[in-house]
Amino acid sequence: MFSDESFPPVGFSSQASLDKSQSTANVQTEEIHCQESKNQVFESKDVEIQTVCQDKTSPQVDYQKLAAFLKRVTPSVLDELDEIYGSTAFDGYDVASSGEPSTSVKLLTKFHTLNEADAEAKISCVTWSAGGGSLALSYSTVCHDTWCNHTSSIRIFNFTKEDQFPSTPNRSLEVNSCVTALSYHPVEPSILAAGLFNGDVLVWNLRDDKSSALLQLSAHVDTLSMIQWRPTLVNGVFPLVTAGRDGYLLVHKLTANFTNVDLYKRFKISKEHNPSEKTRPRSASGKKERAVEPGLCITAFNFSTIDQTTFVLGTLCGGLYRCNIDQGTPVEGIVYSSRDTTDPVVDEFERHQGSITSIILSKTCDTFVTSGTDKEIRIYRLSQFNSLHVIGVEDTVTGLSWVMGNSNIFTAYGAGQIITFYNLENEKNLPKMLLKTNGRETNCLQFNTKRELVAIGVSDGDLEIWRIPQNMVY
Repeated sequence: MFSDESFPPVGFSSQASLDKSQSTANVQTEEIHCQESKNQVFESKDVEIQTVCQDKTSPQVDYQKLAAFLKRVTPSVLDELDEIYGSTAFDGYDVASSGEPSTSVKLLTKFHTLNEADAEAKISCVTWSAGGGSLALSYSTVCHDTWCNHTSSIRIFNFTKEDQFPSTPNRSLEVNSCVTALSYHPVEPSILAAGLFNGDVLVWNLRDDKSSALLQLSAHVDTLSMIQWRPTLVNGVFPLVTAGRDGYLLVHKLTANFTNVDLYKRFKISKEHNPSEKTRPRSASGKKERAVEPGLCITAFNFSTIDQTTFVLGTLCGGLYRCNIDQGTPVEGIVYSSRDTTDPVVDEFERHQGSITSIILSKTCDTFVTSGTDKEIRIYRLSQFNSLHVIGVEDTVTGLSWVMGNSNIFTAYGAGQIITFYNLENEKNLPKMLLKTNGRETNCLQFNTKRELVAIGVSDGDLEIWRIPQNMVY
């Protein structure tokens, strides 16, 4: 299977080389730089200062000039003191408070304001006084089948000196009809104006103990939809502007300590019509059509604080108009008029598909926000017909309000428990900033900038007072 076998040897010569490769390289170290610097020690010296004592001299006073000055200014000072006598502007002011701002939203108080006999009533309006120390709220029946024959009231709540909000009113004012609009004077904390369902306008001076109104104006022939003190002066007074479902917007000048009134302007939107109907809708009394006169119900308006002559007006049929208080064209077909009636419309905006419920104008730019029964919140510019942005909401929004401390944040409330906050810059809601009331819906709301509070009138006659700090991070 195996066998031995041998082979001859095989050799080969070595190929190793004895020559090595060589190369020359020079390496130079970097040059070392030397630099000398001198340091000087600071020298200090002591100097003595001697104060010089001087004798104090008594000031020279001209008592005759002082007496003449006091004689000249004393009547004006006494008049001002008489004007603020009884004011509640500083009620609740605590000088010993720490002054440290709170950063949390807190429900301060909540209580029921209606009696058992007022089961069908609701809180219709709330308004804070100019000093922030008094809150007035009014009532209205939830539903009116015909003309209003109800007796209603306005209740006044004043903060105590301990900064507590009372659960019982300090005063009550009786009126002969449901209250549909309510507003304190922007400067005078004791002047209160109210608009009634029957078209009357009442003005009180709360410094008087009398419960009767200081003035009563039969301004409109239909329900008052809104009243507002114009934020700018006209001949030294703040005009009272009223709008009603009779289609008129009236500007009143109250003079002589609010005891005299003069009709300053009368406006009506002559081109306003109902796009879905061929005839004019009937009035609230149901007795006559408005086909004889031009113009439909005015439901909301608001004045600009940038351009003092501009205001935006909304109607029952969704019309939106930019108006000028100093311009107007005569309106034809007016049945009655105590003075010339003009149409103040300067321009028109894209209409809502439902009634206008609220209008607010920005205090820093030419932007305004509207809401309607079509469940939409729209953002417009005064110089543009179409809306910039449309926000759809789940529940109908009945009111809008700017949030104190931030001119870009506004809140919307209405047929729901949630009060939503929106940012005007990015046109979005703020999910982290929500208020949930204890009622089924929110009827009215107003901020108190003096005390960082907001008063909310909810369904079933409940009143809620919330604290919202102005330094809130939205």
